Amino acid sequence: MHTPRRAARIIESWFAAHQRDLPWRAKYDPYQVWVCEIMAQQTRLDVVVPYFTRFISRFPSVASLAAAPEDDVVSHWSGLGYYRRARMLHQGAREVVSRFGGVVPNDVDALLTIPGIGRYTAGAIASIAFDQRAPIVDGNVARVLARFHGFEDAWAHAEALVEACASPRNLNQGLMELGALVCTPRKPLCGDCPLRSSCVAYGEDRIDELPAKKAGGATRDLRIALYLIRDRSGRILMRRERGPLMKALFHLPHGDTSLLSGTPLVVRGAKAIGSFRHTITTRRIEFEVFVAARAGGGAGAPLGPDYSWVDPEALGEIPHPSYVAKALRLAGNQTSTVRVKTRI
Repeated sequence: MHTPRRAARIIESWFAAHQRDLPWRAKYDPYQVWVCEIMAQQTRLDVVVPYFTRFISRFPSVASLAAAPEDDVVSHWSGLGYYRRARMLHQGAREVVSRFGGVVPNDVDALLTIPGIGRYTAGAIASIAFDQRAPIVDGNVARVLARFHGFEDAWAHAEALVEACASPRNLNQGLMELGALVCTPRKPLCGDCPLRSSCVAYGEDRIDELPAKKAGGATRDLRIALYLIRDRSGRILMRRERGPLMKALFHLPHGDTSLLSGTPLVVRGAKAIGSFRHTITTRRIEFEVFVAARAGGGAGAPLGPDYSWVDPEALGEIPHPSYVAKALRLAGNQTSTVRVKTRI
């Protein structure tokens, strides 16, 4: 078995030779590291990159993010899901501006006082942005260390490695890269692993046993009707969500469902144009899209403050879940960017 010092050196050397070219690695700006780490929670890095690039282009600094309206922040998060992450990042940026003069702190204890930053994120910012000796454990790191040592005590192993390494920045990123690229959950590429010669799971043929599988939440299957309703100018009717799951996002009006809050819209003349599948957390949803007119009057009749007529040529300007764009594409709208035009 390699000593912590020897294992750390192997991981650092491997990372130097095999690291992916990712935008936040260009200069390890602390704000950019923070943003990427929040985006990467429950999302693969290859998926994160285009969203990160767009987000940083719009909010290039902590101060610009803190000064932005929440709707603007969430709209630039659209498609990534788990929108609470965007709101907590926004709140955290305001705290950094008000309490730290707009400078992301380099100390784990100080980082832990910022909304949305927990033990892992604090360690990631401190080690990756500032090269501080702070351990990190995410799913990738936990898997690498559990297989390498043959048992699960990831934080203790991570602490021993970071204390023995030459560069916490390279060590921690190397552990994550190993888990993402080589020591994968299924069919790991053990032949490419620099730690193979001392890996307990490899040597004892226990790769599939470690780490132990955690029981996941039960998945629910839902079927939801979405209604595409236009006014004479081509704008579409949308409704702002008030429930906890996707709070403040704009949706197409829907049929009866427990996923979204509010009373389902009553429509007339509904004509089905197709369906698609979409997953939200533990919900597998089949959306059926209908072209319809709403019951009870034309575009000028009141429906309440949560409804808006929206221009489908500017979808990127308001916060919305990604399935809205899927529904519009199904209806023949190749939208890329929905500007709120008129309150009803």
